[in-house]
Amino acid sequence: MDTSDFRIVYLFTDLLLPLIVGYLLYRHGKISDATVSRILRLNVVVIYTILAFMSCWTLPISRDLALVPIYGILIVLFPGLVGRAFFIRRYRNPLDRGAYLANAMMSNVTTLGGVCAFILYGERGFAYAQIMGIFQTLMLVLAVFPMAQYYYLQHKNHGSGGKIRLRFLDIFLSWNQLSIVGMAAGLALNAAGVARPPVLGSVFEGLVHFGAWFGMLPVGCLVNLHRARRYAPWTLDLFALRFLILPIFMGAVSYPFVRDPVLRGAILVFSVTPGAINSVTAAKLYNLNVDYTVAGFLTTSIAFFFIVYPALYFLLR
Repeated sequence: MDTSDFRIVYLFTDLLLPLIVGYLLYRHGKISDATVSRILRLNVVVIYTILAFMSCWTLPISRDLALVPIYGILIVLFPGLVGRAFFIRRYRNPLDRGAYLANAMMSNVTTLGGVCAFILYGERGFAYAQIMGIFQTLMLVLAVFPMAQYYYLQHKNHGSGGKIRLRFLDIFLSWNQLSIVGMAAGLALNAAGVARPPVLGSVFEGLVHFGAWFGMLPVGCLVNLHRARRYAPWTLDLFALRFLILPIFMGAVSYPFVRDPVLRGAILVFSVTPGAINSVTAAKLYNLNVDYTVAGFLTTSIAFFFIVYPALYFLLR
C-alpha cells in the first residue's frame, strides 16, 4: 500500500482538528491573544526553519528547482489580475474590493499546502511548499500590502489614490524570514554531497505534525463564525477563481516545462489551496473588510477539506 494512504489521515488529525480545537479554546477563553502570537512566532521562527533545513537537505537539485520561484510568484499575481479584471466590479466599496483581492491573491501554501503535499509526496513535496512559501511571503509585502493600502486610501480619500509606502527592511530583515537561512543551509549541504543522517527522517515527520498543529491552531483562534457568515455568499466567486481558473493556468504553465512529476503534482496541489490567514492580516493592517476575508478563508477551506483535496488526492496518488 502507498505510504500516502496512511498519511491521508493527517488531513484531519493535523489540519482540521487543530483548527477546531483552536476555535473552541479561544471561544471559551482558554487561550489568550498573547499565547496565540507566541505559538505563531515559535512555529514560523523555529519549527519551520528546522523543517525547511531538513527537507531541502534531500531535495533533488535540478533545473526544475530554479522554476519554483517563478511559480511561487505567479500563484499570487495571476489570481489577483484575473480577480481585478473580471470579478471585482461586483464590490462597490473600496474596503470590500481590497479584501476580495487579498483573498484572491493569498493561499495557504506553506502550512496547508505543505502538509497536503507531504501526504502525497513525502519530504520533497513539503520542501517545494516551503520554497514557494518564501516567494508568496515576498509578494505579500511587495504586492498584497500595497494593494490593500491603495484601497484603504481610496476609501479614505473618497475615490482618489494616495502615496503607498513600503519598508524594504521589513521584508529582508525579519525573524519571520529565518526559514530562508534554513533552506539555504540545507541546499548547501545537499550540493556539497553531505548525506543526511537517516534518523532525521523520523524527526522530520514528527516535526511536520507539530508544525501543522502550531500553524492551524492559532488560525482557529482567529475565526469568528458569527461575524463572517453574513459574507459567506459573497465568497462564491472565489471558488471559480481558486478551484478552477488558477489550477488550469498553473497546469498550463508548469506541465510543459517541469520534468519532475513530484513538482508538477505539488504545483497543482498548491494552486487549489484555500485562502490564507495572511489575507486577514492584510485586511486588519489596512482597515479593510476583515469579516469578508475571514468568510473567504472559511468557505474555501471547507470546500478544500471535504471536496477538492479528497478528489485531488485520488487523482494524483
